[in-house]
Amino acid sequence: MTATRHRSTSARLVKRRVPSGESREYYYHRKGKGGASCAICKCALQAVQRKGPKSSKRPERIFGGMLCPKCQSVVVVEATRIKDKAKTLEDVDIIYRSYVQGILK
Repeated sequence: MTATRHRSTSARLVKRRVPSGESREYYYHRKGKGGASCAICKCALQAVQRKGPKSSKRPERIFGGMLCPKCQSVVVVEATRIKDKAKTLEDVDIIYRSYVQGILK
């Protein structure tokens, strides 16, 4: 019988054939999800929690829970420059372009 620690859905059973010819069962435990990260620079987001109501899980600002404050400020500045006709959308870096379009709509 399997060990008690393997009797859960978090343990994945994999059957392998070993070089001696017999087959063995290996249990791999799934790792937990990592924390929230910025969609652009992939740094960790500090204010995002996993438990509780949705309003307290993420900041209630534009792109809250998606972008870090540094990337978010770049996107807002670029969108403001486009609105003031100082730049065009093609001049914006391609990484930020979809987020800038989201503000302009």
